[in-house]
Amino acid sequence: MYANKILLAEDDTTDAEFFQRALSRLESPPELIWCKSGTEAYQGLTQHSDPATLPRLAILDIKMPGMNGLELLEKIKSDERTKNMPVIIMSSSDEPQDISRAYDCGANGYLVKPNRFQDLRDLVGSIHHFWIKTNRLKPVHD
Repeated sequence: MYANKILLAEDDTTDAEFFQRALSRLESPPELIWCKSGTEAYQGLTQHSDPATLPRLAILDIKMPGMNGLELLEKIKSDERTKNMPVIIMSSSDEPQDISRAYDCGANGYLVKPNRFQDLRDLVGSIHHFWIKTNRLKPVHD
């Protein structure tokens, strides 16, 4: 199984803090691993020698310095150890080409960041309910 963790790759400190705050209001919230770039997130994922310690879900922003979210998504989906990890793109962009590219790269979902904290809190609650509490993931093996 996967660890009770969510990887958040987000370079905007305010967005990451709001996400953390929304997550912390949930009953039994998963651990949040916040990385400020795609490069930092990928380096963190490659350090997991035991696939069972991988985060249960990755949430990626598209526009980050260095390796952007779509490049990170491609790396996650092409790596044998992480290819089955669900990945959601959460971006301020609602451009059809960004959405199409994300799905073409293997995203499991594409969400537009809400402008209000209450809406973000509701969205984080929905993400947690589906991806952490009720969705059954393909088991990881050594």
